[in-house]
Amino acid sequence: MAKKKAVVEEVENDSGVMADIEEAVGSGKAVKFNLNAWLQATVDEVSRKQGVDADPMEDLIPMSTGFLMLDIMYGGGIRPAMYTHAGEEQTAKTTLALAEMVQAINVGVPLIAFWDYEGSTKNSKPYIRSILKTMGANISLAEIFGKKDKETGKWVVAPRIQYFPETIGEKFFDWLAEIERRMPDKRLIGGDWWLVYEDSKVNRAAIGDAHDPKMSKKYGKGLWVPAPDGNLQAMIIVDSWAAMNPESNDEENADNSLSVQARFFSKHLPRIKGRLAKKMIAVVGMNQLGDIPMAMYGPKQKESGGNKLRYNSDVRIWNTKRASGMYFAYENMFDKEDSTEKERSVTGKGKDSYRYIQSKTVKNKLSTPGRKGWFRIWVEDAEGNGCGFDPFYDTMVYLLETGQLSGNRKKLVLSIDGQPEISKPANWMQMKEWVLGTKEQKQKVCKELGIAKPFDLRKYLFKQVASGKGESLYVAAKDAKKATE
Repeated sequence: MAKKKAVVEEVENDSGVMADIEEAVGSGKAVKFNLNAWLQATVDEVSRKQGVDADPMEDLIPMSTGFLMLDIMYGGGIRPAMYTHAGEEQTAKTTLALAEMVQAINVGVPLIAFWDYEGSTKNSKPYIRSILKTMGANISLAEIFGKKDKETGKWVVAPRIQYFPETIGEKFFDWLAEIERRMPDKRLIGGDWWLVYEDSKVNRAAIGDAHDPKMSKKYGKGLWVPAPDGNLQAMIIVDSWAAMNPESNDEENADNSLSVQARFFSKHLPRIKGRLAKKMIAVVGMNQLGDIPMAMYGPKQKESGGNKLRYNSDVRIWNTKRASGMYFAYENMFDKEDSTEKERSVTGKGKDSYRYIQSKTVKNKLSTPGRKGWFRIWVEDAEGNGCGFDPFYDTMVYLLETGQLSGNRKKLVLSIDGQPEISKPANWMQMKEWVLGTKEQKQKVCKELGIAKPFDLRKYLFKQVASGKGESLYVAAKDAKKATE
């Protein structure tokens, strides 16, 4: 009896519980059974063998959109998922597509593809140059889109962006489905990221000794190669879903074109959607908002492409045109002829022209839906160049929405989280210089505001968002506003 008591041991609740049980059985020791520990260990073992080992969601590293408020609306940035932006004409959908393309270049996403079904990007090289400048991308158009030898058709300069001016919708889905089949899965195991390639002769010849054979024995079939990070493998941009022309459209009655497109998406979206997360691929598509005829109750507009496109989109954002900015007192001159707002420039001699849009997250399976943001379109700078989204206005709205800014254009009180107290209030133009000005201008503004250690405001705020602090500040500011109301 004493011998039995001496050998009774309790197995701890950890991933090694199965091995402990086997050891105890082999040695004749008694085991205190723990159902939860046994179940977790069993699930872990089966999952590893089947190659479906679960990863904690917080380990995924979202890619910044390049805009503070859009990062907040997305829930931290772009994850491997499907995003859809919908709006009427002149709601900056193509501008957004180009801006996110440039941001993907800035952060070094390995594969970036731009499917131009609208056909507008090919003839917008000056506009793309301006957006590159606005987004701080130090790269030429030749480096972005590459250059081919006219005689051989081979690349002289390899493209950073795979650009496809296309009209037939099936070609996009055929292409992406094949890319997904060939690309490796990207998995997190024990704090390390791995690329898991299919174990084929072609892949073995290409990879050589770079793979770790021990990983396939422990965690499932494939060629396991260490990955440098947990970032996206690919960023695919579609401009736009509505402009995709199904091949069967030419054979159908014109009156049935809407149902043809709906069936088209219903057929092809399942081919690509299920593997986006495993492959760490983000798809960002633009869409059109159309009026619902005779609508009296409920929504007055809907997105093109049918329900399947809406259901498969993890995040859907609607853009709406606005006459002027919501947040700050209107003091600028308004040009009624071209419906733009004029404001003194800090990047040249003259005035900048702006338009406004409001965005709302109507669906967000990755974060919180219902968030709103305002953006200012930089229609023209002092030199007459279109510059895309205005980084300055984005900065101001973010500061206000996160409770780090109060006051009006003439007296703006700043309380930047993580920075020493800023003793002096700023005015609108000082803040504009701090965001858009040269290094010398930014340092001058910091000195005027009594900041002992000058810093780049926008860069600092992006770090705030990346750390998760921006999200907590935004939620706290919203809760405080609700409590006050």
